[in-house]
This record gives sequence, structure tokens and C-alpha cells, in this order.
Amino acid sequence: MGGLLTGLLLGFMDVTIVATAGPTIVADLGGLSLYAWVFSAFVIVQTVAVPIFGKLSDIYGRKLFFLTGLAVFMVGSALSGASQSIYELIGFRALQGIGFGAFVPATLAIAGDLFPPEKRGRVQGLLFSVNGIAFAVAPAVGSYLTESISWRWIFYINLPLGVASFIIIFLSLKESKSEKINPFSDWIGASVLATFLALLTLGIFLGGSTFAWSSWQEVALFFGSGAAFILLALVEMRAKDPVLPPRLFRNRTISAATSMNILRAVVLFGLIAYIPLYAQAVLGATEGDVRNVVYSMALPLTAGILLSGFLIPRTGPKKLILIGAAGLIAGTFAFLSLSSSSTLAMLMELCAPVGLFSGMMIPPAIISFQNSVQRTEIGVASGLALFTLNLGNAVGVATLGAIQASNFSSRLSSLLASDPPSAGSPLSNPNTIAQVLASPQYLAKVVASNPSLLSILPSLRDTFSQSVLSLIPIVIVASVAVFISGLLLKGKEEVRVVEEVLPGDSSRQSP
Repeated sequence: MGGLLTGLLLGFMDVTIVATAGPTIVADLGGLSLYAWVFSAFVIVQTVAVPIFGKLSDIYGRKLFFLTGLAVFMVGSALSGASQSIYELIGFRALQGIGFGAFVPATLAIAGDLFPPEKRGRVQGLLFSVNGIAFAVAPAVGSYLTESISWRWIFYINLPLGVASFIIIFLSLKESKSEKINPFSDWIGASVLATFLALLTLGIFLGGSTFAWSSWQEVALFFGSGAAFILLALVEMRAKDPVLPPRLFRNRTISAATSMNILRAVVLFGLIAYIPLYAQAVLGATEGDVRNVVYSMALPLTAGILLSGFLIPRTGPKKLILIGAAGLIAGTFAFLSLSSSSTLAMLMELCAPVGLFSGMMIPPAIISFQNSVQRTEIGVASGLALFTLNLGNAVGVATLGAIQASNFSSRLSSLLASDPPSAGSPLSNPNTIAQVLASPQYLAKVVASNPSLLSILPSLRDTFSQSVLSLIPIVIVASVAVFISGLLLKGKEEVRVVEEVLPGDSSRQSP
């Protein structure tokens, strides 16, 4: 467990620590137009890799893919730190994504193998609490390393943690092996799955930034992903040992947990993306204030994960999921009271319940996946759980972002209808206005060169506020859908965990 926790810590910290060094990286390497790909390359590649490596770990063993993935991740980290151009950094971040996509689902699967079903909730809660800790600690660590040493050390810091985790797992994890191993054969399915996920995530990440949502490029990406999905379903139904078995989704709990995981991620990550921006652009928060707003959601999230992990053996996963979903509905509904005249303290009070109740649903969701399959398929189930979280994150932020941008542009046009801005005015571009409102330094410069802007500044803030608040009814509806999905899960008394015992292999005997 020590080795697993150490590995997860470096993986989850890397997800958020890079953002703190963004401006410094661009100043050193250049390539501002490609900066978003430093993040997108990592997320897209690991999203594609997670379900495939989850399946491979079921066949060839968890230890192999944990150690191999961790080694690849560390190589990618070392090369990222040594990058001499933005192109190199993007490529090496993609390499990190491959490693992450291999060792993180293997981590969850190892924990599922080591402990019986009644103890998995507590263990998964402990594992995922590392995510909350990393989310809270990474910004401070990243800022310190960037300012005190070099931005390159946000990658080099992964190496000692990775080496420690590698040695612990290599020496301590003893894995039983089946005498008969059926080699992986569904290469066509894996290729089509990778194509589907790559096209889908590219469409999500490029939409609204690189390409307009209505552009032919976006239409082609989403049409291609839809076609690949249909082909995937046809291929997997005929495959002897499919990489993503369609029969899993005939399991009511798997299907319900999949929709619940996606929708919960839409709510959580959508709010995490836009509430800090609201604090800066509308309430005039400083960088320190924004960090406190993030902590007001991240720390209760971690507490909810730990609390849920300890309660699962007593209540079962379904009851905790329904409690968490009910709390999430109430928490998102409370955001309707937010306005441009609210205080930062009020905003932080609103964030805490959302973090707490969302965190309460994470361990039982993982357990719902793992306890609904045979032990020999825990890798696939764990990969599916992680993949749906990533998908919900990407879809939620992209969709809510498109709605907010469209809403803000429409409201801005109405506000400026009587006095349209000139082509060179900072008011001519909605994206520029958001940047102006969110940066006190930038705002001071713009107001100094455009004094007339000062008179309509309150109206601009209120317009931006309304565009963000228009997202709240959407996340409320998504929260209600999370609750409905939770109702479809099988209860504690209904779950029958299937443990496959191989001949002569007493280590796989269910306790």
C-alpha cells in the first residue's frame, strides 16, 4: 500500500503542478499558441491508454504494468524537464500520459486484488484521498520550485518518488500467475477503441479554441468518433476476448455507475473550472484568494473520500452514493444564491458541500465497478472507472465552456448595442474582456489607456457573472441525473461478487 500510495501521489500531483509553472515555461521555451497542448497531450493520451492497459493487466498481471507504466512515466518526466522546445515538451508529456495510463489503473486493480470486497471501499478511499492531497499541495509545491530553483524541477521531483514506489512494489508485491495465459488477441478492437477515444477527446479539446464548434474540422472529428464507436461495438461483439467487453454494460450496476461517474465529473470539474474564474473576474479575488477558493472545495473533497471509505463496510456503496448525490443536488442548488454582490467567504461556503458530497461518491463508485465483475476483470473495471471520470471531466468543462462563452457573447452584444466598440477596442473580443476582468494588472493597464471603460466596468462584471451563473441550472440537472443513476445501482444485499478460482491457485480464493 505504501508503494501504491507513493506512485499515485506523483501521478496525481503531475496533473495539477504543471499549471503553476505555465507562464514561466512559455517565457523560457516560447510557443504560446501551443501551450494548451502541454496539458492536452497528457490528458488525451492517458485517456486513450487507461482502458487498454486495464485490460492488458487482467491478462499479463498488474505488477508488470504498474512497474512498466511507472518507468515510462519517470522517463517522460526526466525528458520533460530537459525539454529545449515547446514541441519536445508536448511530445514528452504525451509519453508521461502513456505511463500514467498504464500504472494508475493497475494501482486500483492491485488494491482490488489484495483485499476482499468488504475492505475495498476503505482501501480505495485511502488511494483516492491522495488525489485530494495532491490537488491541494501541488500548486504550492509548483510555485516554490518554479520561483526558487527552476520550472524543470516540477518534473524532476517525480523521479525520487517514482524510484521509491518502483522499489517497494518490485520487492513487496507477490503475484500469483495462472499456468494457462491466453495471449491478448483483440488488437483490432484496441485500435478502434484508441481511434474512437483519440477523435472524441481531440474534438472536445480543440473545440471553441483551435476550431469553432461549427467548423468542418470539429464536425469531421465528432463524425469520425461516432463512426469509430459504431465500428467498435460491432468488432467487440464478435471478438473472442474483447478489450472492452460489451456484456459488461448489460450489468445494471456497471451501466449505472458509468453514467453516474461521467455526470458527477461534469458537475465537479465544471465547477472547479469556472468558480475560481468567477472569483477573479466578478468578485475581484487575488491569486491567494483563488487558491483558498480551490482549497474550500479540494479539502472537503478529500475528507469526503476518506469518510466514505470508512463507512462503506457498514452501509454498502449504494446508500453512500445516494447520500452523496442528494447532498450534491442541495449543494449545487445553493449556488443559485450567488451573485456579483456576493463575498468570497460566501463563495467558499458554497464550495465546501459540493466537494464533500462529491468526494463521498468516489470510493463507492470504484467499488461498484470492481464488485460487479470477476476478479480476472478487475483491471478492465478499474480502467473503465478512471476513463469515465476523464471523459466526464473533458466533456463537462468543454460543454459548459461553450455554453458560457456563447451566453457571455450574446449578453455582451446586448450591453454594447447602443455604443458598439471599435475593432481595436478591448471590448471587441469577449475573450479579451474575460482576461481583463480576471487580471487586476491587465485591467489597470486597459483602464489607463481606455478611461471610458471604467464607467461600464460594473455592468461588464455583472454580464460575465450572469453568463457563469447560467451554468448552475445545468449542473443541478446533472446532479439530479447522478441521483437517478445511483438509484439504479444494486444495493448491498443484492450484490453477488463473482470470484473466479483457478485450478491449483488458492491465492485467488475469495476470503
